[in-house]
Amino acid sequence: MFDLEVLSKFRFVSPAKVRFAETDANGHMNHVSVVIYMEQARTDYLTALGLFNPEEMARVGKTFVLARQAVDYKSQAYFNDTVDTYARVSRYGNSSLDVDYVLINRATRAVVAVATSTVVHFDARAQKSIPLPSDLQARVEQLDASFPPISL
Repeated sequence: MFDLEVLSKFRFVSPAKVRFAETDANGHMNHVSVVIYMEQARTDYLTALGLFNPEEMARVGKTFVLARQAVDYKSQAYFNDTVDTYARVSRYGNSSLDVDYVLINRATRAVVAVATSTVVHFDARAQKSIPLPSDLQARVEQLDASFPPISL
């Protein structure tokens, strides 16, 4: 069982319905789909924070790049299940941050996977990391406060 105290810290959610193409020969959601759902949740989260806008990122050359990710698979999900991917920032560095995820099967309330990724604020033109926005933590706290906690 996933630590309920940690679970209560997640607020932002990105839902997805498991498509047939995302299942494998065993009939359950393929492990790669978890990574896709993580990316979508991270993109949705950064967009809600005003940090992800592809047009603006291309114009100014600033973006976020994935440096690390790790996934622990806990249970299965199947075709047509809705999986809620919750995301939260768990660590702030100078130029990087860690995003934690918990994927929950909406119907069964089972934890499908827990994961973490490290993303780096990056200047694509200079090809180097750059500091995170100084107000990022306040923006995250404000956004997270606007959503209810997970209820299992």
